[in-house]
Amino acid sequence: IIVLLSVDGCIDWSVDLKTYMALAGEPVRVKCALFYSYIRTNYSMAQSTGLRLMWYKNKGDLEEPIIFSEVRMSKDEDSIWFHSVELQDSGFYTCVLRNSTYCMKVSMSLTVAENESGLCYNSKIRYLEKSEVTKRKTISCPDIEDYKTASQEPDVVWYKECKPKMWRSVVIQKGNTLLIQEVQEEDGGNYTCELKFEGKLIRRTVELKVTALLTDKPPKPLFPMENQPTVIDVQLGNPLTVACKAFFGFSGESGPMIYWMKGEKFIEELEGHIREGEVRLLREHLGEKEVELTLIFDAVEEADLANYTCHVENRNGRKHASVLLRKKDLIYKIELAGGLGAILLLLILLVTIYKCYNIELMLFYRQNFGGDEAADDNKEYDAYLSYTKVDPDALDRDNNEEEQFALEILPDVLEKHYGYKLFIPDRDLIPSGTYIEDLTRCVEQSRRLIIVLTPDYVLRRGWSIFEMENRLHNMLVSGEIKVILIECTELKGKVNYHEVESLKHTIKLLSVVKWKGPKSSKLNSKFWKRLVFEMPGKKKEVVSRHQVLDSAEQGLFGDLQTVPSLAVTGTSATLVESRADLSGYQQADSVHMRHFCRGYEYDVSAATLPMASIGNHHTYCNIPLTLLNGQLPLNNAVKEPQEFHRNNPLLPLSAKELSFTSDIW
Repeated sequence: IIVLLSVDGCIDWSVDLKTYMALAGEPVRVKCALFYSYIRTNYSMAQSTGLRLMWYKNKGDLEEPIIFSEVRMSKDEDSIWFHSVELQDSGFYTCVLRNSTYCMKVSMSLTVAENESGLCYNSKIRYLEKSEVTKRKTISCPDIEDYKTASQEPDVVWYKECKPKMWRSVVIQKGNTLLIQEVQEEDGGNYTCELKFEGKLIRRTVELKVTALLTDKPPKPLFPMENQPTVIDVQLGNPLTVACKAFFGFSGESGPMIYWMKGEKFIEELEGHIREGEVRLLREHLGEKEVELTLIFDAVEEADLANYTCHVENRNGRKHASVLLRKKDLIYKIELAGGLGAILLLLILLVTIYKCYNIELMLFYRQNFGGDEAADDNKEYDAYLSYTKVDPDALDRDNNEEEQFALEILPDVLEKHYGYKLFIPDRDLIPSGTYIEDLTRCVEQSRRLIIVLTPDYVLRRGWSIFEMENRLHNMLVSGEIKVILIECTELKGKVNYHEVESLKHTIKLLSVVKWKGPKSSKLNSKFWKRLVFEMPGKKKEVVSRHQVLDSAEQGLFGDLQTVPSLAVTGTSATLVESRADLSGYQQADSVHMRHFCRGYEYDVSAATLPMASIGNHHTYCNIPLTLLNGQLPLNNAVKEPQEFHRNNPLLPLSAKELSFTSDIW
């Protein structure tokens, strides 16, 4: 309480602690606090000694005497009665008790407000009560003594959040009080009591805040950890922010006490580039709080490398936790460089593995997780094989290897080991008057076009058929079919390589695979892995080494029967893994020639075949049954005669067709 001596010699007790609050339209009684808190006398005794009580309303620095109209405001002994208070009545009212030698005064505050929208109270004039959870709490209707009479207690009605409430069993209403025997968290809120006085409603609202149980423990540091100093490595010259987090139980205090110190000095005593931030409330529940206070360095200096302590305290005690600022040492740079180096080495290793084994990895993925490319494309063959046969008179060691690779190794491995279905014109297509059309149709039924590129293929322009036939040319240019180009030898220096480059530029979808002689024939060589990768994706189906191609594998002319075996040779061109190498193929010593892919044999007169010139070179034949007996196959008797080309010896092939069937596949 502040006591002042006014200019006129009057003792001024300033403003009384009690504040009067009312809603607009309610009756309010403002009593002179001198008779209740400041002097040991009442209004009657003061009046009997010649003291007079006068009322003033403060307007700025002036005090104006109040003229009582008896209509809206009247004087009643030591009080002012507002019969219906209005908003403009808010302010300070001063009562002065004086005579010629004595003067004393005090001011009282009156706050008038209107109900907030949709509510029965105004949050600015609520009364505050607190209760710990699970404790017993009594809520009284405040400041209604002036509305009581000696003969009758006022009839008080309680509301919660402005609505009538069915109180649970532990809440008991008794007179003008509510008794909550065991407070729960949901009991928090606004309680409004309502009574009538002289035909007017009077409302008082109490806000009940439910808190956790009053703690008997000091606050707990969360970061840094208590009794475990935290080391922070810093770079000199860089800004730094260190946060101190702590948990405060409910202690009934106004705010948490948290601060930083460096040694025995408060942060306010340190250099200007170090300061504390604002205390920040992270979360709060039932009065329990988690707060944060940051220590801010604008730029860390050498002198700042020290121990800093965060202190937290309440009425129950104090706790602290520390951080140590340490300059980043070379060891951390080494660790960082080592970590980055390890990551770099790992990346290099992964890239190296991918570069060396990318084909194997992609084949593994495609075989185990990929789909079957041939599932829904309605094509009959996996690949069409194009190759130029070598003139027997021009056979040398290189040509012999290429011929054996193209005629024996390549089809045998792809068909019998990997389960692909190839179309080989000299094997699967009967020379006829519609040879070009049949060949075009077979290319269209193939998913890949394999070209075995040899010097003879380039010299004879083996790709001429793909240039002459518009449909085939368009397929290559548009990318409708993917081309696999197998280069058997180094062509540069042997042929006009510009033609090869021109061919490559013509093909839209082209993959080049190099065959390097016998070492590429091994099944585990890169050549086969690369070739299989370029072939259509399909699940691997291992075919028995003794299995021969049936009529379903004979292409568009599958209805032509094969010649039954006439004899058994001493050798077989069937390729298995142990015989994939060219050196595994032995020389044939029988004049019985075996059709390599069809699985039949036929006798050839020694006089008709220059065996000495071709050695072990296999000869392909297309001998339909009609050429042997002059009759159609029995299983095709129902077909129209025009569907078949009988290969009448009196109907020779054209020179163009003869060149294709004899030289180019």
